[in-house]
Amino acid sequence: MNITSFDQPTLNLIHKAFEIVLKENHIPYKKIGVVEDGDQLLFLYEGKTEKVHVFKWSKAQSQGVSIGVLAQSVLAPIIPTLRTL
Repeated sequence: MNITSFDQPTLNLIHKAFEIVLKENHIPYKKIGVVEDGDQLLFLYEGKTEKVHVFKWSKAQSQGVSIGVLAQSVLAPIIPTLRTL
């Protein structure tokens, strides 16, 4: 499924895809979230501590790609950082 809009069902699917990528990479977390903020999407990550970390990326660059590809492309560069949080 390619992303055409960022309604709540699509954000829920993106959230699920992020969960799968984190589990595949053995990244523990307490809570995660994916939300819209203007022209950006935010990945909210709570790891071992109770601190929430925010990672941003462009909604425009996310349209037209599959949800799985989006999850991989957003998370792959930050996996080393997530392992330390």
